[in-house]
Amino acid sequence: PPPPPLQEAGIDYDSAEANFVPTMQVELDEDGARKIFKLIDALEDSDDVQNVFANFDVSDEVMEKVDA
Repeated sequence: PPPPPLQEAGIDYDSAEANFVPTMQVELDEDGARKIFKLIDALEDSDDVQNVFANFDVSDEVMEKVDA
């Protein structure tokens, strides 16, 4: 079969999957980051959940504290 139209135009891509991209991100502190990571882990463990999307942003400094 011929390559898809984008590849014919010289545009390479990894996936044709649609994803949610937030227009606004929420900065989380250490407590908020711990809570959201716990929630995401619980959601991903559910067999009924296929994808988890979020609009949070965690600074490198907060990530270091959460990972410790």
